[in-house]
Amino acid sequence: MRAAIGASALLFGPALAWTVAAGAGLVWTATDERAWAPVERHGDPVAGSDGCLACHPDQHRSWQRSWHRTMTQRPDPAAAGPLAIATRADAPGAQPVVLAPFAGEQLDYLGFRATMDRSPEGVMRIRVVRLEGEDGSGGEDGSGGEDGSGGEDGSGGEDGSGGEDGGGGEDGGGEGRGTREGEAVLTAEVALTVGSHRYQQYVAYLDRGGGPGELWRLPVAWHREEGRWIHMNGAFVEPEGEQGSLADYERHLSRWNDNCLFCHNTEPSPGRVDAAAFASEVGELGIGCEACHGPATAHVARHQNVFRRLLARGEDGSITDPGDLAPARESAICGRCHGQRVGRDIAGILAHGDGFVPGDALAEVSRPIFAETTIPGVAGLDGAADAQPFAPRFWPDGTPRLSAYEYQGLLLSPCWDEGREGGLGCNHCHDMHGDEPDGQPRAGRTGEGACVDCHGVGELGGAEREGGHGGHRLAAPAVDCVDCHMPAITYGLLEGMASHRITSPDPGALLGRHDQPDACTQCHVDSSRAWAAEAMAALGLRGSEGSRRPEPEGELGLSSQVLLDLLGGDPIQRNLAAHALAAEGASGSLDARMLWLAEALEDEYPSVRWFAWRGLGRLAGSLESPRSRAALAEALADFDYLGPIDVRVEAIARVRAALPTTRELQLEALEPRREALVDQRVGLEIWIGE
Repeated sequence: MRAAIGASALLFGPALAWTVAAGAGLVWTATDERAWAPVERHGDPVAGSDGCLACHPDQHRSWQRSWHRTMTQRPDPAAAGPLAIATRADAPGAQPVVLAPFAGEQLDYLGFRATMDRSPEGVMRIRVVRLEGEDGSGGEDGSGGEDGSGGEDGSGGEDGSGGEDGGGGEDGGGEGRGTREGEAVLTAEVALTVGSHRYQQYVAYLDRGGGPGELWRLPVAWHREEGRWIHMNGAFVEPEGEQGSLADYERHLSRWNDNCLFCHNTEPSPGRVDAAAFASEVGELGIGCEACHGPATAHVARHQNVFRRLLARGEDGSITDPGDLAPARESAICGRCHGQRVGRDIAGILAHGDGFVPGDALAEVSRPIFAETTIPGVAGLDGAADAQPFAPRFWPDGTPRLSAYEYQGLLLSPCWDEGREGGLGCNHCHDMHGDEPDGQPRAGRTGEGACVDCHGVGELGGAEREGGHGGHRLAAPAVDCVDCHMPAITYGLLEGMASHRITSPDPGALLGRHDQPDACTQCHVDSSRAWAAEAMAALGLRGSEGSRRPEPEGELGLSSQVLLDLLGGDPIQRNLAAHALAAEGASGSLDARMLWLAEALEDEYPSVRWFAWRGLGRLAGSLESPRSRAALAEALADFDYLGPIDVRVEAIARVRAALPTTRELQLEALEPRREALVDQRVGLEIWIGE
């Protein structure tokens, strides 16, 4: 018996001891106030994304694949400087840190040459020299832009005052620097990269009056899709600069500390110590886990206790799960960056950051910018003389027309329902840990799937018709809810993008106006707005009473609204018209669309020329003749949308010679009014960034 008892003790004793210890640990943890007391997360230090890996490997893996992670990176080697980075992500990512070769490439623009190479130590560097004689100017006020803002309106930073800072820095736009041919105007070693999805920008330490901690975004970038260098003037919507003007060349030499820092990093703090000097800090470079979940040092510390992890069962006040929040609060996390805004305490934000923690009300620290927004006390943005300084960023009906205003689009949508439970929030359509990095769509929530939770397919207008709601008949499978209700009428990053303001198409409401695109003619690019309005009525879809009015644009002899926008619209309309003409599924003959795009190669705005050039390249592959495809590809290869005008003119002639020789009746009909349309663009000039 004793032997049996002894054997049992040896066999079950350790397990019993562990059970008793575990029970004691659970009881002790459950009654330990320190383990469950509320955590004051404002001011809690950032733990870093790699600290999440042990407990959340799947989420960490999906974050690594995302474009958020690569928003700001430090190359190795990099230029040294005093930027304080609290944590660093050491786990390798899916994309390379540096996209550009930095192997001696050169980019000539406006009479300057940028050379991108590496130092003997391997540090990336960019050197810009003047190719032509001195201008000694920098503009009358050394600011570059007509309004002294360098092309941006000064609202790009979180505080509403950052933006582009005047393009030339404290030295008056470069006056006195590099005024002689062959002289360097800029020499910089790269300290940081910004972005990697569409194009990658580069940041360097440059003391331009703000001390050694001053970082500046350099004026050239690497375009990922095209595999080439571009000048930032060609990425923003603005007229061509003056040849030889250093101020124009440096319009987008932009201070990073009070601009890019905010939305491209986790827990950013500009650290402005006086009127110009900066001692910036970030919790983590790029958009890390804590940008959406909040600072996690206390969370990580608490969960070192295995008993607490068991007892918490996922419910823990030391971290924010956006999926548990109401639409207003979870969308605010996204809106902090995807919705340009004005800080409520500008001085405090520039010194310490905004203090926002995910789960907070965003309105407590900032307000979103709309067309009517003004910033009291900031010259040019204060609404003096009833001016609306931000209006060019919106269509006349208030819909945002630039990227980084997606939050405003959501707030203006009927589906938002004031952010109440059951209303639409960002997480409904997007999943930060999904399988697809581009757009980060939630599984099952693309196309029709985004809408059917609230809108039953059988209950939609015209659902019983052939082709269902929208009546697109045979084309119906290729047309989804987003195409019509979130059309591509937004410009950003040299792309046409879906609007985030959910609306119902109503081309009739825009008859007689040429200041805003409509959803229908962005796909039916060979058709007029009157045709679209009549088609809506014929399909039994709700539209404006305006669809019964005569078509004013008929006086111009035009049948294509997109062609009218391409030749006579403002620069953003022209960008989007060129984008629409080359879009997959656009209606109309291939020959006509290519001939129209060739017209836009002559545009005075570099961004419009980009869309026309890229669009022709995409359409060239659809030409039936291999010889025609090769001839057009060769001609397009000779066209540089940023090249000197005389070189561009010669290249355009070769492009036109390679295009189909079909008569283009709409262009012929337009010829008597072409000059008037082009002349009206003078009054539609805008200087605006993204």
